[in-house]
Amino acid sequence: MGGKVVWFAWEDHRRSRELSSEFEAKYIPMVYRGVKIFRYPVLSLLTIYKILAERPTLVFCQNPSIILTFLLVMTKRIFGFKLVVDRHSNFKFEYESSKDIKWKIFRFVSKFTVKHSDLTIVTNDYLKSVCEGFGGVAMVLPDKLPDMSSGNLEKSRFLTDPNKVHVMAVTTFDSDEPIEEMIEAARCLGENYILYMTGNSDRYFNSGNLRTDIPNNLIFTGFVSEYDYKCLINSVDVVVVLTNKDFILNCGAYEAVSVDAPLVLSDTETLRGYFFKGPVFVKNNPESIMTGVVKAAENKVLGAGIYRDLKSELTRSWGDSFSKVRSFISDFVL
Repeated sequence: MGGKVVWFAWEDHRRSRELSSEFEAKYIPMVYRGVKIFRYPVLSLLTIYKILAERPTLVFCQNPSIILTFLLVMTKRIFGFKLVVDRHSNFKFEYESSKDIKWKIFRFVSKFTVKHSDLTIVTNDYLKSVCEGFGGVAMVLPDKLPDMSSGNLEKSRFLTDPNKVHVMAVTTFDSDEPIEEMIEAARCLGENYILYMTGNSDRYFNSGNLRTDIPNNLIFTGFVSEYDYKCLINSVDVVVVLTNKDFILNCGAYEAVSVDAPLVLSDTETLRGYFFKGPVFVKNNPESIMTGVVKAAENKVLGAGIYRDLKSELTRSWGDSFSKVRSFISDFVL
């Protein structure tokens, strides 16, 4: 791609790091950790400064943040750059009928930014059709399988009993995750299983959710470094990634596939369509989650070849999709 290419993000996300590298874009994450009320003004001014300093001809941006996307849509003609938005799944369909002014504004800005971006990248065909319904141009590019290889990694420090079945639940403790159901599933699994829930659990429990009666075989890891995260996902027997939403592809699922880990996923049409062989699909209730974990653990050896095949096919499919997106972008940048 000719000219200066940059990738702006207001959160440091693995997908953005991976894709910016593939598109040969300079990755510029701007993460604000100060007083919340000043976040958007500070980041907006910093973004304008970066545009002036870099003088890009092509800008990629991560959405979320939708405010970042709106800012770039409003300034792209002023500064003369083309804009590609990596929207992946930030559509908030659960608030589609809300009359709250916040979500009315979100819906307006969502449609406006899709319509006026040069391209919106999403993770599946349904979201592509949504963007096209907004009057925008969209293409599909799922997450690239990340490199989570175990080279130079140690056995996870969280694993202390080699005689147990170790299960990693990739969680962020967001509202779309069946947290209580996973906690109860840990209790149902019993003492032969240990469930490790990643992410900032304090955020969840400090929001009015009571942290009571936690089973002894459940460990909250808290937020861990990337090194510790890789050690854990390479050490466990089963990986669980659950969501209450459809039309999204969870990052944790890609990570599990990349290390050939037995995988338990929520039974959604989108996840079944993409991860089409290998994973055990479950309903988001304790009994189904428990049954799925046991099945995945029991089939660990037999399923190893299936997961390798899935990884190979997803890698090939992603390469084809990336080539199409890159070719399209190259045409409108020239």
